[in-house]
Amino acid sequence: MTSVPMSSHAVVPAARPVAAQSAPSPALGGGTIDPIRLVNKYKWLLGIVAGVGAVVGVISHVVLTKVYPMWTSAAIFNVLPATRDVADPVGTPSQEEMSRFMMTEVRILTSAQVLLKVVEDPALPINAPTWAKQYMSTGKDGQPFFDSAKALKDLRDDVRSRVLPGTNLIELSYAWHDKNDAKAIVQQVREKYMALLATRGREGLDQNIAALKSTLRSLDDEAAGLSLQKDTLISQGQVDSIDNRVEASRNELSLVKQQLIEVQRALDAMRTKLAQLQAEWDNPGGIVYSDELRDSVDKHPQILELKTMIQRLETDLRSLPENGIDRSHRQYRQVESHLSATRQKLDEQRDVQLKEAFAAELDMTRKSVASFEAQQKSLVEKDTATMKRLQDLARTQSRIKDVETRLAGIGQSRTRVADDLATLTSRSMSASANRVIELERERAANELSFPQLKIMLPAGVALFVFLTAGVVLLMEIVDQRVKSPSDITLIPRARLVGWVPDAAEDPAGQGAVETAFRDRPRGVVAESYRQLRAAISKRLQQADHRTILVASGMPASGATSVASNLALAFAAADKKVLLIDANFRRPGVHRVFALPETPGLADVLGGQRELAQAVQATTTPNLDILPAGSKDQRVFERLSTEAMGEMLAKVRSMYDLVLIDVAPAVVGGDAVAIAHRCDASVLVVRAMADKRGMVARIKNELGETRSEFLGAIVNGVKASTGGYLKSNIKTAHEYQAS
Repeated sequence: MTSVPMSSHAVVPAARPVAAQSAPSPALGGGTIDPIRLVNKYKWLLGIVAGVGAVVGVISHVVLTKVYPMWTSAAIFNVLPATRDVADPVGTPSQEEMSRFMMTEVRILTSAQVLLKVVEDPALPINAPTWAKQYMSTGKDGQPFFDSAKALKDLRDDVRSRVLPGTNLIELSYAWHDKNDAKAIVQQVREKYMALLATRGREGLDQNIAALKSTLRSLDDEAAGLSLQKDTLISQGQVDSIDNRVEASRNELSLVKQQLIEVQRALDAMRTKLAQLQAEWDNPGGIVYSDELRDSVDKHPQILELKTMIQRLETDLRSLPENGIDRSHRQYRQVESHLSATRQKLDEQRDVQLKEAFAAELDMTRKSVASFEAQQKSLVEKDTATMKRLQDLARTQSRIKDVETRLAGIGQSRTRVADDLATLTSRSMSASANRVIELERERAANELSFPQLKIMLPAGVALFVFLTAGVVLLMEIVDQRVKSPSDITLIPRARLVGWVPDAAEDPAGQGAVETAFRDRPRGVVAESYRQLRAAISKRLQQADHRTILVASGMPASGATSVASNLALAFAAADKKVLLIDANFRRPGVHRVFALPETPGLADVLGGQRELAQAVQATTTPNLDILPAGSKDQRVFERLSTEAMGEMLAKVRSMYDLVLIDVAPAVVGGDAVAIAHRCDASVLVVRAMADKRGMVARIKNELGETRSEFLGAIVNGVKASTGGYLKSNIKTAHEYQAS
């Protein structure tokens, strides 16, 4: 026994955060059954079952070949596209019509109309004696007869017809125990069906031919009426070629419009000139004559005569002084007076002539304006008349072309109808008149249609494998045991802390399970505890937890080994660890570390020993043990007293981590009592032993205590549970051993 250093200050256990107490543990998602795990787990069973199924399939094939063979005979029909409907000469058959027709023929093949003729045929019992034998009965008169009603019912159930996918082919088939009888039945159905088609085809062709002839007569009558209408239009238009008149009218209209433009220009010029002349005429200050007008007036004979007279008088007047006659002479004054009078007369005559010439020009301009206006009016009337004539011609031309187009269409329709009539007439003599022709007739089958080994063998395998898989799946669903870590996720709001493989399957070798971390540090079990240490340390650091309860549901779940190995793992990480054995019913920690059972926890709680006297050191650095204590002091009720809480508060201040091993929850309530005084708790679940219902109940109980429930640790997981555990264990060992 060794002493434990004591702190000078007692530390009260940290209270669990309110949020951690009230909030439920988050679920990792809804659990499901892993199909890979199941296949790996039961692969040998499934393989054996598959072999048994194959054998059963082969045996079934052999037996059925002897006792219930089936031979199938079939006939193939080819369906031709439909001809155009006489009511729609330009139409073409659609895929929908083709599909509908083929399905109709499939129904007709197995209809009572066809099959009744088959069973009523006297040759049927002769051609298919084995098949017909089952329908032979004895009447009241003791005479045998063929029960056609029963035979008809069976044929309607057994004769098959179908459209071959992706083709225009229809298959008629029948299966029977005798291949010759099967062929005879198909032959009878085929013949009766083709006879029905022949009768139906002749009726249909006669109706179609009559309809086509009626259509031809209607088209001929319509064409005659349109031809008469065309002749009438040409006669009323009084033209031999209406296209020439239209072209001439268009040229005339173009010329008239050009003349209108020229006349309009001249009229505008004349109107402008008239306005100017009228303004001069009405000017109060007098008319201002143009130089051109003055020059024109000066050329007038009277003006020229007066100018000549003036020139002569001026000559005479200049010659008088040479003759000695001066200005005072009477003759000089007479000549001068005559010259002045002539000049005045010239001016007067020029004014008269200018005014007359201006008036004449004004009158001429008025007449030109009137002439152009009359010419314009005439051209407008001519333009209107030409336009109307052109419109009338265009309308007549359009009506004639419309009639010609209709005549051309009728001609094309008549050609098509005539071709259809010729085609129908020729088809009425051929085998394809009913759109359905025989492509391949029935023949006796060369091989069985049932049974077939290629079907029976996989069917036997599939049946046995599926049944076995169903049983396995049902067993997995019914089995409530925790078989693998993933089963924890099937529990609502459960959290998986980690898992520990079965120590017996550790490739590093076998030994004490409770000290696997110390004895086989490179083993897979030790590595699992390192992973557990990492997962727990993260939460301990976040919440400052130091006291952890390690509880189990059922005995032999491995809580003591988990607590011991966790203590060794944390001690190896330089954490000062105390492992308390609070299992007063069946303590085992002292045996794990080969230490005395007393003194221990019971002695401390009973006041028989101090804590420092009860704590024992181990050979592992940083790891101390507080055993269960004396048997006479192991009072279960003391685990739920304040003394227990005070003791835990004291060791919490002395160690980095305190792990508490306790009796299984189903044995007593010690785990829940201690959980109220710890910082956190974990639940150890034994794989292939503990059930999910019990785990859920204990999880809820621990979750409702003062401590935080960290989750579940699945212990003793076997690789035989399937999934990836076996390969993971092997990989981890090989990696560390290398």
